[in-house]
Amino acid sequence: MKHASLRLGALALSSQRLNKGLLLLAGLTLLLTSTSYWAVSRLVEAEQDKVEFHFARVIENIHEHETFLRNVASAYDRTNHSLLADVQPASTTALGSDGHRELFQGRALPLSLPFTLAYDSRLTSMETRGALSLGTQLTDYYSTYWAGSYYASPQMFVFAPNAQFDIAVPGIDGTRQRLPLRQAQYLEIAGRLREQLQPQRPLLSGTGVRWLRAPSGLYSTAKTLVASIGVDLPASVMPSRQEQGLTTVVALLDMGQINEIERLLRRPVYNQFTLISPQGEVLLGSLDDDSQAPMGLSFSGKGLRFKMSTENGARWTALYAISYQDFLRYAKWPLVGLGLTVLLALLVGWWINRWYRLQIVQPAQRAQQRLFEGEAFNRVMMDNAPVGLSVVRREDHEVLLENQRAREWQGTAELIKSLNLGDVPATPDEVWLEVAGRHLQACFVATRYQGEDVLLCGFNDITQHVDTAQTMEEARRTADQASEAKTLFLATMSHEIRTPLYGVLGNLELLGLTDLNHRQRQYLEVIQGSSAVLFQLISDVLDVSKIESGQIALEAITFCPQDLVQEAVRGFTAAAQHKGLPIQTEIEPQVPARLRGDPGRIRQILNNLLSNAIKFTESGRVLVRLAVVEMSEARVALQWQVSDTGAGIPEKALEQLFKPFYQVSERDQSTGAGLGLSICARLSELMGGSMRVVSEPGLGSSFSLLLELPIVALQAPPAVSQPQQGSRLPGKPLQILVAEDNPINQAILQEQLQALGAQATVTENGERALQAWAAQAFDLVITDVNMPRMNGYELTRELRRIGATVPIIGVTANAMREEGERCLQVGMNAWVVKPLSLSMLRATVLAHCSEAQGGGLAVDLEGWIDLSPAMRQLMERTLHEDIEQIEQGLRSGDGTLVQQRLHSLNGGLATVRATALSMACGQWEAALEQGPLDARASAGIKVLLERLRVVAMALREEPRA
Repeated sequence: MKHASLRLGALALSSQRLNKGLLLLAGLTLLLTSTSYWAVSRLVEAEQDKVEFHFARVIENIHEHETFLRNVASAYDRTNHSLLADVQPASTTALGSDGHRELFQGRALPLSLPFTLAYDSRLTSMETRGALSLGTQLTDYYSTYWAGSYYASPQMFVFAPNAQFDIAVPGIDGTRQRLPLRQAQYLEIAGRLREQLQPQRPLLSGTGVRWLRAPSGLYSTAKTLVASIGVDLPASVMPSRQEQGLTTVVALLDMGQINEIERLLRRPVYNQFTLISPQGEVLLGSLDDDSQAPMGLSFSGKGLRFKMSTENGARWTALYAISYQDFLRYAKWPLVGLGLTVLLALLVGWWINRWYRLQIVQPAQRAQQRLFEGEAFNRVMMDNAPVGLSVVRREDHEVLLENQRAREWQGTAELIKSLNLGDVPATPDEVWLEVAGRHLQACFVATRYQGEDVLLCGFNDITQHVDTAQTMEEARRTADQASEAKTLFLATMSHEIRTPLYGVLGNLELLGLTDLNHRQRQYLEVIQGSSAVLFQLISDVLDVSKIESGQIALEAITFCPQDLVQEAVRGFTAAAQHKGLPIQTEIEPQVPARLRGDPGRIRQILNNLLSNAIKFTESGRVLVRLAVVEMSEARVALQWQVSDTGAGIPEKALEQLFKPFYQVSERDQSTGAGLGLSICARLSELMGGSMRVVSEPGLGSSFSLLLELPIVALQAPPAVSQPQQGSRLPGKPLQILVAEDNPINQAILQEQLQALGAQATVTENGERALQAWAAQAFDLVITDVNMPRMNGYELTRELRRIGATVPIIGVTANAMREEGERCLQVGMNAWVVKPLSLSMLRATVLAHCSEAQGGGLAVDLEGWIDLSPAMRQLMERTLHEDIEQIEQGLRSGDGTLVQQRLHSLNGGLATVRATALSMACGQWEAALEQGPLDARASAGIKVLLERLRVVAMALREEPRA
């Protein structure tokens, strides 16, 4: 251990020296390089920004001067008749003469900008007046234009084609602070410009501006550019010598006014500036060796070069040269900062070295000591660990280390036999071993130990855990068997209870269709009410059992939430009217038209909430609201809310309200087993929603279902084909084949179907049903699922095998989910659970047999009030009139007329309680409000008219009993 410590000390010392040099060198290099690069880059960027700004201002000034000159040429062209020759200056002052030319100073107004006119003796008095008028108008335009410009105004000259006159704006000794025009300079400057422009006259035009290099030394203190354009003055200004050529208008661009920095500091941002026109002429500076310089930044032996050009329009090119001396003049302080940075780097390197020694080397030495101590501690811990530990060399399977537990359990040798140590993965793994009646969990991982590849193994005695797991598995199997027995019991009880209950409820419903006196009707109503409570209680108990056993299956179908609310409300309208309670609905317009979910379960929740609201409300109203809580493109969160003005619920009862079998004791009307709200809560959880309740005694209650559902995109409605014309006449009853083994159920089904206007052929099993099928044609098959000799499943398979396509409805007393799935798998269109009420049977027939829409006369006449002969005659006549009006609207395509007559029919039919027909009229009236009278709507309304004709004929033939 002592020698190892000495080796670690030598390593630490050499590492310290090496790191000292490396850190110092790396730090200095990094600082110098980064600082230098950053400083130079910043300087280059600053210089480039300056020259880019300067070039942009040059081009902007050039464009501004070109615009000014083109405006002058356009305004004073011969074709422009708006030039006024009689505009004269308010004052003119003679400035003298040089023997050949007279100088005059003119002002349009006393405080206007002055202009100077120089003319010779060849100019007539009329031409002099024209020249003065031109000067006056040019001065006015000059002042107006440059007063609204962002740029410095130029010195402007106008030269007649044959030197008849010259005009300068501003005039001699004007108000210009930069390059003022003195009288002593005027003739010289004007003469030199006239001489330079003389060869360019043939090239001038009235639309293009030509740029020239200013004569050398034109101004001793500034560099200027000459912009010129030709003007074809009208005869009012120059009535003669028009053949001499165009008048030249010249503007001098002062390059010293381009850059504000250069103008204020009187120091250029460059050493040399060369400007090249789009024609390739050098207007300022000289090309020298820079003609081949690339675009952008480049370096030469003399300094930095910036070459740039315009991208749009005429291509102007500029070359900027900045010497290295001037460039490095700005780097004085960065270089000083660089030196200070090097010094700082040395100090930082010393500090880092000290930190490395204190924080790295010395802790490493202490760690070495702790390592030796830890190794000894690990040996002690390994020998006394409560689990087996061993280290096996992978090369020859020799056990290098093994504690007492591993030797006792003998797991190492068994693990070596079961593994190929050469292919052990680097990640931890585990196996289960059984050694001498003991169950061991062996965990192993490949690692290194003392320079060799080894396998570290750990063993844990899990014998007790295995025994416990086996015991739990046995208990689970016992629980599964009990659950299966419970499921079988539920299925058996569902069948055994529903079958006799179907006989009771069916006969009571049929008894209600017969003639009874008042007292008998009261007895019947009491029995029906008690039977309905019993049926609801049995259904609730079975629903709770199915929920607990996982037998509830949710559907995912497309439905309309608005229609779902309206259907639920219509189902309880009669009960509410019996208590004098109005049921109001509020549906937000942003509720989507189509959603995907389980409308049956949502309807079950709404029905339960509506039933409770009506039951516990004596006065006031019941409100059903459908609102959007949150909506995205694909999903919507809806709140289905049922509110009442009943007695309310105490606050202490709200927490227990959704628990099974709980009832609010304060409610003196409380009936049932207290399972309805519990079922609603469980169904909402299954659908991913939640139930909420807000209530206050004396003010009523509000129950809400919060549910998030996917939105189904609306598609174009499929075209509805016209009703097929066949042997069946409107009003002809449906032919329905019934297979039922129970005689009581046979009689009930036959009478129920007859009450619905259909003809039923009843058989006692599947074999007799097949014989009846071969004898005549049927529109619908209703079969019991469990029958002797041939059950409903076998009957369905045989009918489908021989090619039967009519709807087949399965009837079963088993309410379990597997029963329904099996019905659909064998080919049935739907399945219903006993007991069957008349309304349920009617809805099933209407849903699966479209011909029942026209043939079910009993359905359309069901529930009507007793009509007197006069009332029946009036109803018949009104129906015929409305039918004729609707047919006329269909022929002419008048959707408004059809909608109005449907609205009138809806009200009249609702008055006599013709619920089916009133509902149909209301649906088509709503459809016409939302869409046009298309082929689909016309076909559906024609089917409704056939139903109305059949009803009118029935009203004519015999009175409604």
